[in-house]
Amino acid sequence: MADALWILVANASRARLFSTDERAEKWDLREEFFHEESRQRSTELLEQPDNPNAGHLSKPTSENQPDARQQLEHGRFARQLAERLERGINDRAFDRVVIAAPPEFLGMLRKAISPRVQQRLMLDMRADYTQVPIKDLPERIPLT
Repeated sequence: MADALWILVANASRARLFSTDERAEKWDLREEFFHEESRQRSTELLEQPDNPNAGHLSKPTSENQPDARQQLEHGRFARQLAERLERGINDRAFDRVVIAAPPEFLGMLRKAISPRVQQRLMLDMRADYTQVPIKDLPERIPLT
């Protein structure tokens, strides 16, 4: 049986995926995601020769601009989370979804999620609740 609702609480480097039933009384942590590359500075990313996502210092490309490398990693993480939500739909794991993320990353998520996920999007909030304890999340994210 599908969960009534999934709640994705994310920022550009960390996310937590919760599920709850119709009454939304008890939230269960389903998965946690970490994207360490998003936490690194662009210069650190460029200096990693073994990183397949690193830019090329010898070529003047947009990904070698000061913040472009980090933005690229943020976008990769947004797509990873969007793919997870898509798999949830394919598995019939949830009926509706709520997303809470800081404004810039929320914009990336909105672009990355499929129309199928968008149809199930009940609410999206511009807020970073990744550090908020699970017991405090229900009072910050209105589900009713």
